[in-house]
Amino acid sequence: MDLTAFLVAIFFSACLQAVDGLLVPANKFIDLALPSYDYIVVGGGVSGLVVANRLTENKNVTVLVLEAGDLDSGPDLVTIPGLVGHGFIPSQNWNITTAPQESLDNRTRDYGQGHVVGGGSILNGLVMTRGARYDYDAWRTLGNPGWSWHGMLRYFKKSENFTACVAPEDSQNLHIRPHMKVHGQKGPLQVGYPRFFYNSSRNFLEGISELGIPLLPDINTGIAAGASVAPATINDRNQSRADSRRAYLDSVLSRPNLHLATQQTVTRVLFGTEAVDEDSERPDKGLRRAFGVEFATSFDSPRKRMACNREVILAAGAIISPSLLQVSGIGPASVLDELGVPVQIDLPGVGQNLQDHAMVGAFYNYTRFGMFTANNLTGSILEEVESQYFANRTGPLTHPLISTLAFASLRHLDTNWETLLSNIPSSEPESHLPPGPGQHPTILEGYARQQHLLTSLLARSSVGALEVMADSIGTLTAAVQHPLSRGFVRALSADLLANGSVARNILLDPRYCSHPFDCDIIVRGLKLNNQLVKTKAMQQLVPQPAYPWDDLTSQNDTALLEAVHSKLQTEFHPAGSTSMMPLEFGGVVSPRLMVYGTSNLRVIDAGIIPLLPAAHIQAAVYAIAEKAADIIKQDSSTMSGSDPNDGDVTPPPNPFTNGPPGLGPGIAEGPGISGRVNDDHGRPYHC
Repeated sequence: MDLTAFLVAIFFSACLQAVDGLLVPANKFIDLALPSYDYIVVGGGVSGLVVANRLTENKNVTVLVLEAGDLDSGPDLVTIPGLVGHGFIPSQNWNITTAPQESLDNRTRDYGQGHVVGGGSILNGLVMTRGARYDYDAWRTLGNPGWSWHGMLRYFKKSENFTACVAPEDSQNLHIRPHMKVHGQKGPLQVGYPRFFYNSSRNFLEGISELGIPLLPDINTGIAAGASVAPATINDRNQSRADSRRAYLDSVLSRPNLHLATQQTVTRVLFGTEAVDEDSERPDKGLRRAFGVEFATSFDSPRKRMACNREVILAAGAIISPSLLQVSGIGPASVLDELGVPVQIDLPGVGQNLQDHAMVGAFYNYTRFGMFTANNLTGSILEEVESQYFANRTGPLTHPLISTLAFASLRHLDTNWETLLSNIPSSEPESHLPPGPGQHPTILEGYARQQHLLTSLLARSSVGALEVMADSIGTLTAAVQHPLSRGFVRALSADLLANGSVARNILLDPRYCSHPFDCDIIVRGLKLNNQLVKTKAMQQLVPQPAYPWDDLTSQNDTALLEAVHSKLQTEFHPAGSTSMMPLEFGGVVSPRLMVYGTSNLRVIDAGIIPLLPAAHIQAAVYAIAEKAADIIKQDSSTMSGSDPNDGDVTPPPNPFTNGPPGLGPGIAEGPGISGRVNDDHGRPYHC
């Protein structure tokens, strides 16, 4: 390294509090980078940073993380929980737009995805839910040994540093009683509760209970159908956002074997010209081997290459990772031919099986006189609240947009749930899948298996079919949790940087409600909302439904469905586009997360999820990445790691063994809200 490069390295180390060239400036990458790395991780979001952290625990292993975005500066819009939902910072968002949604209203939808170190954990709503144990047992049933609930539980725990720090009166009134045996307390990621709750949270829980939906003291035990105050990725000490960068990257800044290069978009995975000969005695015979990646800072900038000694690991998310595979020559042959990309591996499932949680927000304005909600955070009240937050980290700004929610089983939504389910297996898979690669026999077979599993899942009383999320001002959002619709992702250009924007070179089509079951569930969810706001507890808030939710009783299902079609949006949970399933089911990666047909290329992000759990998926992504790190270590001859399939632990005790789920102390009796602003201005409380 010459003197200039050395001084540049020292300068950036001082500015960014990094050492040993960890954070590599975009314009000095060639000068400061190593000649090659053992592992190249594509994407510095949740999964990428988790794996980079764990692999570099071995000081003899070198890891390079290539991230297209930049470091965030920790602005209030990102770090303060109470500002969640006020929009994305444009530079931190890929600004992707979906294709027109033909089964809805033929309009596109904006689709925010993290374009920043930390990825989606910088943008998301902080909610930390895992889903039901049966959601993950279904992964194992789809041909993935070791990926059941018990196989994942140790990694849920490994990732989190859970703090059950709740004021006693809030614990009592809001039924918050975490089951500590299913939570980790030594992991990097801070998980806990805010120091403030809006009074409407209690009304929501009481109203849900009036409808016969159980209240869960802890929504993350594997029993997930019910209502709860969900924990959040909040640092308990300072009541700010806890994200993957601060949890998994900032804590290891001193490691000289971990390098992060920002503003570097990977444009291709590079393969050798020939696969290992089939007659070879090597274990990777007949498989393609990645020798590195190509990347650049922009379309006009020179393309750079970096070699890997061991593996290339894709962690760019369920939209970017399959697109990158396709432009690298791995995907449906017909798609690659259209792109003019030489076929390395004809793999039909790449970009298929895309799933998402679709949602519709209905507004029931809470108008009780004197009631304090997030709408009051203006003018002098906002100034007071800000002072309170920055002085002692209490008050409304510690509360994220959503903390109180319910996962309703199908039985809660329809007394004729068995009839509703009976129609699913009889539907022909090809009628619900996209044309072209989506009609490949392996894709059809995989979808048929999923239909069968989903029918079994939705029949269970402990599995959520619909989520209802409640904010403080009267929005009740209904989201389908086990969608039957399947979309796809595909690259539109062989160069993802063409025209200066990756977003313009990717076709994202979630195909919302291409299976009518999904919108049917949301319609039932909106009817559930209508019942909820009429409960005794919720009537205390004096809800005033806004159009078109103001008179659901007089609307037929057709009119309500039209409203759903026009207002449906994403919950930002894309998954499944590089599914972990057997090859004959349209899978892309094996249970070892290795791309089929390759010897050293893995995918470790949400794209590998074969079936969406009924949950906000960040908890699953953290756990997947933790498990992936152990798999990679185990597969390496020079690294040691715990057995990632050693997860057959004793199931956690049922929190309802002392009685049926229902109202806890302080919920069944007592008044609703007091209506006094001071009651909601936060009580200083410290564990």
